[in-house]
Amino acid sequence: MSTEGEGVPAQLRAAIEALRAAIARAAGGDPRAIQALYSHRDDVTAFYGWGGYERGWEAVRRRWDWAAAQFGGGTVHYENLTTVVTPQLAYTTDLETFRVRLAGVDGLVEWSNRVTHVFRLEDGAWRLVHRHANRLEARVAASDSLSRAHS
Repeated sequence: MSTEGEGVPAQLRAAIEALRAAIARAAGGDPRAIQALYSHRDDVTAFYGWGGYERGWEAVRRRWDWAAAQFGGGTVHYENLTTVVTPQLAYTTDLETFRVRLAGVDGLVEWSNRVTHVFRLEDGAWRLVHRHANRLEARVAASDSLSRAHS
């Protein structure tokens, strides 16, 4: 395990930078860069911050089209927590903070996600195979969280 930059191959660092730029473009309404970074295989998955999940390239592609349509521009900032690299797989865990315009909302909206991205080396290139993002919330007791969910 390493922090980003320490022991992370240059090609993977470039893929991580491309991912961040692609998410920023999606926050501006354009999903093409994130779609290009994804593997186009049937085993790709995405767990989105707005609920639900998608499995398979076509479903993930359509969901990115939908997600990008929710945004009207802004910024996305990352704080890397860990980056783990093996010869064929790598993952990052980050805090991802959006400050963006959302469709149907006046002004800028800000929130942070806990996010994990999994990459796979395919034909010599690091491709995104999984994204899991959910809202960063304060730590609460499990019983309190479940009580709220069932009320």
